[in-house]
Amino acid sequence: MNAELEKILTDYMVLAQKESAILGAWKFGSISRGLDDALSDVDLVLLIDGSCFSHADDLAESILKKVCAGIVLRWEEDFNSGAIHNNGYLIRTPSSLSHFDLFLLNQEQTDDPMCRIHYTGLKEEHILFDRREAVKSLCYNSPAGELWRADRDRLARTYLYHFAMSAKYLLRQDYFKLYPVLHTLYETHASLLLTEYDAIPWGGPQNKLQYIPLEKQAHLKRYVCLEDLTQVRENLRQSLAWFQEDATELGESAEPINAVSVFWSSLLQ
Repeated sequence: MNAELEKILTDYMVLAQKESAILGAWKFGSISRGLDDALSDVDLVLLIDGSCFSHADDLAESILKKVCAGIVLRWEEDFNSGAIHNNGYLIRTPSSLSHFDLFLLNQEQTDDPMCRIHYTGLKEEHILFDRREAVKSLCYNSPAGELWRADRDRLARTYLYHFAMSAKYLLRQDYFKLYPVLHTLYETHASLLLTEYDAIPWGGPQNKLQYIPLEKQAHLKRYVCLEDLTQVRENLRQSLAWFQEDATELGESAEPINAVSVFWSSLLQ
């Protein structure tokens, strides 16, 4: 991350350690993996005393107000619950705007699945401070994470069902129904590739997709719903060929793919 955000994070931690309700803190996201760069934002996890969790948002935000030039907005994740709050902030820095994401974990509910995601692979070197070794105890029980797992047969059937559906929307020139179909095709093809190429046991698909071959990354970028539906049709024609190549390499039957290809081409003649 850039020097301005580094200072804000350092100043934040100085004040956070003075609050007894905050039991500890650790780095999350790219900064915890050594993958951050000058454009990276802050992902900070705070472990909150369960008896204080109801007002943890206000406490965490009050500290942020003191160390940045101002808060432009706060955005709350839909999954926020009594176990975890993930609030993303857009803050003012001396020269620009930056993202500062706070993940607040209720110490009394750290077994919650969403909480566990936020200390998967946690190691002592990620810890920024720890009151009474509350965070260190999470290190000992940290989930190891896992590589991408999905049912390849179901992925293939999902892909082909929706690919066949795309033909009628192309014929109708119905951009708004075609758009979500293309998104489904992208996610399904990406998931299929991850079952073979995933190399990291942490993070979401956006992190994991970096490990598939560059040529196949380029293939995934064709699933975009352009205003020019003639180009979308050509992209889909090529994408099905690439999907067939990937699926058959991974042991899926070519027969249903061929059937969908014939149907799709005949309908769009």
